[in-house]
Amino acid sequence: MAQNPNPDLEKHGKSATEGAVADLKAGASHLAERGTAAASGVLDAGRDYLDRIREAGQDYAGRVYETGHKRAEEAAFYAELGYEEARDWTRSHPVQALGLAAGIGLLVGFVVARR
Repeated sequence: MAQNPNPDLEKHGKSATEGAVADLKAGASHLAERGTAAASGVLDAGRDYLDRIREAGQDYAGRVYETGHKRAEEAAFYAELGYEEARDWTRSHPVQALGLAAGIGLLVGFVVARR
């Protein structure tokens, strides 16, 4: 049975509440804008770092490819050189070459037959 004896106090209380709600809404809106701006900044920074990492990875991959290509060329050169030496030795020593081939053939045959 408690009634508010002063209508001015009730009117003042409602306007104060409405003002507080409006202030809270404005503060929340401002906070949301700041959060969006911060998230956007973090996203931009992440993209920058990702671009730098991608570029560094591509540089490293290019260097690895070049190094591998050089090593493959060197291996091909030495393989060809070894082939030429083996061919020349075989032509100059045909009997030893046949004996060596027969011995290797027998050895491989024994190894394969045991399995």
